[in-house]
Amino acid sequence: MATLTAETLTGGNGGSALLPRSVSDEIWNAATAQSIVPTLAKAHPVILGENIIPVLTKRPSASIVGELGNKPDSEFEVGAKSIKPIKAVVGLEFSMETLVANPANTMDMMSEELSAALARQIDLAIIHGRQASDGAALSGNPEFINQTTNRVKVAGTPETADSELWQGYDLVVGGSTARDFTGFAMDPRMVSMLANARDKEGRRLNPEIPMGGQVTNYAGQPVAVSRSVSGQMDASVDTKVRAFGGDWNALRFGRALDISLKRIEYGDPFGNGDLQRRNAVAFLTEVIFGWAILDKDAFVAYELGSEG
Repeated sequence: MATLTAETLTGGNGGSALLPRSVSDEIWNAATAQSIVPTLAKAHPVILGENIIPVLTKRPSASIVGELGNKPDSEFEVGAKSIKPIKAVVGLEFSMETLVANPANTMDMMSEELSAALARQIDLAIIHGRQASDGAALSGNPEFINQTTNRVKVAGTPETADSELWQGYDLVVGGSTARDFTGFAMDPRMVSMLANARDKEGRRLNPEIPMGGQVTNYAGQPVAVSRSVSGQMDASVDTKVRAFGGDWNALRFGRALDISLKRIEYGDPFGNGDLQRRNAVAFLTEVIFGWAILDKDAFVAYELGSEG
């Protein structure tokens, strides 16, 4: 990772025009969704090291007995899933001159942007098992939501979107194992399909869905919306998944350690050379987090593709 100068920092489209102080200091950046996993998953305390979660595999059941009847026993069996925390980190390095000049007040955006980068990495790791920086698969073969075998092929048309969501609902709740359905995670393009569903007269079937606004529920189910659902974030490419649904209580998530924005003036944190020797300053934020998927069949993925 290269050290950022005033020139490279404002290298985005039209960014060089930000350098003169007479130019507006506002910077328009692409809208990025915050992490949706903490919104949907069941929170679980995570400590450094391995964390064991008991998983009920056989549930005890009650019986009705008559007068003087024998009382039957029941079964109770518990398995286990483990959470092994991993670390997500994002850092930036600046020349001292850039830091002092603070072109277009860019430094004021840094803490928020670094936090947002971590949020995107958390989602990509848990939903797709990917790195945000290069789109590669995470090492160690961790479990992730998109490994579910419950799949619904969606046509990508408003006319079929609602019925396709119900197909996935039936896959989760209609199996041989009793499961609940507690919500959806949707890509904005799935929301658009639902919003554009119309009757024969051209009237919208879901007028409560605003254009570009927040969608918090659909068909009575909680909804979280993010580009991370499709995997199309940072360097990660589109997986063609447009939604996930299911029992999000089967996903446990927790943070073991948060390290807020840290300023580093000594050493060589990113392998670019000694900071003091090069008159540079680094900023770093990181989080140690973990997750466990208790039952992959508790989820369904809705992905673009033809039927069959």
